[in-house]
Order: sequence, then structure tokens, then C-alpha cells
Amino acid sequence: MSNTEVELKLLIDSSDIPRLQRHSLLKALCPSGPKTRKLTSIYFDTDDFFLKNRGIALRVRRSGRQWIQTVKGGGSVQAGLHQRDEWEAPVAHSTPDFTKIIDPGLIRLFASDGLRQRLHSVFVTEFSRTIWLLETEAGDQVEMALDQGEIRSDQGSVPICEVELELKVGNPAVLYELALALQEAVPLHPENASKADRGYALCAPQEVALPVRAAAPEVRREMTVNEAFHAIAWNCIDQLQGNRNRLLQGYDPELIHQMRVAVRRLRSALGLFAAAAPGIQDAVLTEALRWLVGELGPARDWDVFLGEMLPPVVMALPEEEGLVWLQRQAENICREKREQACVAAAGQRYNEIMLRLGAWLWRAPWRTSEVATDLDMPVSVFAAKMLDRRYRQVCRRGRHLMALTVAQRHELRIAAKKLRYAAEFFSGLYPGKTTKRYIQALSRLQDEFGALNDQAVAGTLLAQIGTGSRLRDRASGVIIGWYACKTHLQLADMAQEWKRFRHCRTFWKKG
Repeated sequence: MSNTEVELKLLIDSSDIPRLQRHSLLKALCPSGPKTRKLTSIYFDTDDFFLKNRGIALRVRRSGRQWIQTVKGGGSVQAGLHQRDEWEAPVAHSTPDFTKIIDPGLIRLFASDGLRQRLHSVFVTEFSRTIWLLETEAGDQVEMALDQGEIRSDQGSVPICEVELELKVGNPAVLYELALALQEAVPLHPENASKADRGYALCAPQEVALPVRAAAPEVRREMTVNEAFHAIAWNCIDQLQGNRNRLLQGYDPELIHQMRVAVRRLRSALGLFAAAAPGIQDAVLTEALRWLVGELGPARDWDVFLGEMLPPVVMALPEEEGLVWLQRQAENICREKREQACVAAAGQRYNEIMLRLGAWLWRAPWRTSEVATDLDMPVSVFAAKMLDRRYRQVCRRGRHLMALTVAQRHELRIAAKKLRYAAEFFSGLYPGKTTKRYIQALSRLQDEFGALNDQAVAGTLLAQIGTGSRLRDRASGVIIGWYACKTHLQLADMAQEWKRFRHCRTFWKKG
């Protein structure tokens, strides 16, 4: 049997399981109560993980007296929502039966005798599964599974303690909505890693996970405005979740930076597409994202101050004892702000934001009859219009560039950032060197604005290191003076980058 599996995976602490099982929602939506069974799954691959490297998982699972072979492949993961193609068939034993595979592409893949001979068990999952068959008043049908057990390989074992909400009938939004309702009483954490992912992680040393940088979303000319918005929003969420999950494993300043970039990109996308459907600029979600930026921002500011701004001054003036004292004070504050950011990223409010975003994107409440025409127009028409609008905003704010105040320069920086995000969002519609050169020029200009902004922020940070100390006052004066001079010099660099940017051809215009 072939179908697309759609499920939301959530981690739960074992101590919270009794509260979950007693939740009134489960009793209301599943009056017949749950059923429990034992499941043992054997995953097969080669020593060099031939299947894993092609995005395929092959397992044989025992449920009662029956063995079921499952092949999974392709699909995506979005804020804990897993969508993968899967093919299931009963088999006689605990080993794969390749005659049961019916997908033409998989038949060709497994036709190789060499591959078949190299396949062997790489890890096993063994767990107890408690299932509730939920049905909402609207007719949505969801299978909720509570899994408790472990994943084992020759290299070790890890526990399984998770909830899966699998859609049987209805809109995937219902999965997020059920999770939100359950989360009011039980902490639940959206999880992107499947059991297979965790099993493979046991089998081989894992490379250090690098920060997830912004990637161009898959926006194609045949898409509508609405389809493009979904692609861009999920792209931003993927970047946010990827960096957040890595942050929970250990602090890295770049992870905080990329989380903030992801949130800013998402907020920019909301503002961009609100031109087609005002409801996209959702007030509740906008405020939630503003809160998240506020929790992450101080850590980023202090990371930049300690990692980029203070070192050159200390290196140039090693005898200035006040700088050493100030550095120690700044490190103490930075540790507090990093802790603040990590607590926010690991907390329930963050998880709630992710679940609300998922439900909101699948429900699409912004789509009304009044805006249907605008949302269904080709995205290429909308993109050219919005890029032109944001470009004119940048040009207007950049008039008399060298005479701008700090506040006016900040407004120009924000406008340039919005233009850059829009250009990156829609870059897939305009492949070619002209687009690439334009975005690069805009990126260099934004770097100059960002450096000038960091220098302006430094004064605010220094004010947080107390007052009245001779060492503090002297060191602060040295740093302020240093960057006042650098700002004066950097304004000339900014002017040069501005000139280069203004000479770039606007890639979305014909001719």
C-alpha cells in the first residue's frame, strides 16, 4: 500500500505522561479509550548507509504476530510536521521481501543483487505504543500515538518518549491545533528528527551541526502569490527551527544570529505579502515574533561587542587597564543575556509560537473572497511590483546620504534589509548573473549599514556597565572615541557601496 504519511511529532517528558493520559480532550474525542501494543522495528541499510544517503528508510516491523515491511522516502519536515511517501506490505519474516515493493523507482533501486547482499540490520526500535483514535466535531480524524521505549544499535541506545499525531482525514492544521490544546496542560516540543534519524545518529559519529543560513526558497513562475507565500514562510521557519535545535545542543553566537535572521525574514515576508492580503500581517503572530527577537537580541548585541568590537581596541591599547576591567564586566552581562536567549528558545512560549505558525499557515485565515483574486495572480507579477516598491523606498530614504542622522540611517538600513529579503525570496524567478550581482551589492551595502549600527549600539551597551567608576568611565571614553573615528572613516566606505548599488541594474525590470 502506498500513501503519504502526514504526522506531527512531539517530544514529551516521561514525568508528564500521566497528565497527558488524563487529559479531558482525549476522553472527549476518543470515548472508547486507548489501545496499547508492543512494536519492534528492524531498520536495514549498508555499512556506508546507501539508503540513508538517498533519503530512504527500510524497516520491517513486528506488531503482534504480523511483520510489516515499510519503505519511506522523500517528503519534508516543517515545524515538527513530517510528510513522507511510504509503501507498506505484509511480509513473512523479519527480513525484507523485495518482491513486495511496487514503486517503479524503488524496484529499480533494489534490483541490484549487490545492494541486496550488503543490506543488514543497523538498529532496532522497541517500544510500547498507546493509540487514541480522535475525531473532532468538524470530522477531522487523527491517530494519536504515545511511544515509550528505546532505539538500540551496536553503538548504544537512546530512549523514545514522544507523541505522534497522524492525520487520517482532514486539514493538517488540526494536528497543530490538537497539540496546542494538549500543551495547555502538558509541555510538548515539536521534533524534526524521526526515529530513523535518531537511530542513524547512534550508528555513526555525527558531524558538528553548522548554523543554518538563509537559503533561497523554491519560488517558481507557475506559482500563485498564495503558493509563493507558503513556500517562503516555511523556508523561514525551517531556518529558525534548524538553528534553534542546534542551540539546544550547545551555544554558538552564530546560531543566535541566524535565528534572528530567520525571524526577521519571516516578519519581512508577512509585511511583503500583506500587500496582497492584509490578514497575513497577523497581529498575534507579529507580536509573538517581536517577543522572540527581543529575547534573542541582547545576546546577539553582546556577542558582537565582545567578539568583534572590543578585541581590536584591547589589542591596540594593551596597557589600558580599564579595558580589561570593562571586558570582564561585559562577559558577565553577556553570560546572562545568553542564558536569557537559551531559556526562551527552549521554553514553552517558543514551542507555542511554532505550533501556532503551523496551524495558521495550514488554515490560511487571510484568504477571503475579497483578496482571492490578488492571491491567485501569478507570483511573477506580484514580485516585480513589490520589488519596485521596496526599491523606491530605499532610494527615497537614501537621498542626501551623507547628511542623514543616525536615526535616518537606521531607517535606511531597515528599508535596504527589506529589499534584500524580497530580492532573495524572489530570486528563483529571475535566474542569472544580474540578479546575483544585485543581491551581492545590496548585501555589501547592508554590511556597511550594519557595522555603523553596531557602533551606535555600543554606546547603549556601555551604559549598562554601571557608572561612577574611574576605570569604567575611562575605558568607555576610549571605546566611544575609537568608534567615533571609525564611524567617520566608514561613512566614506558606505558612500562607495551606495554608489555601486545604485549603478546595479534592477533585475526584475525588462530591458
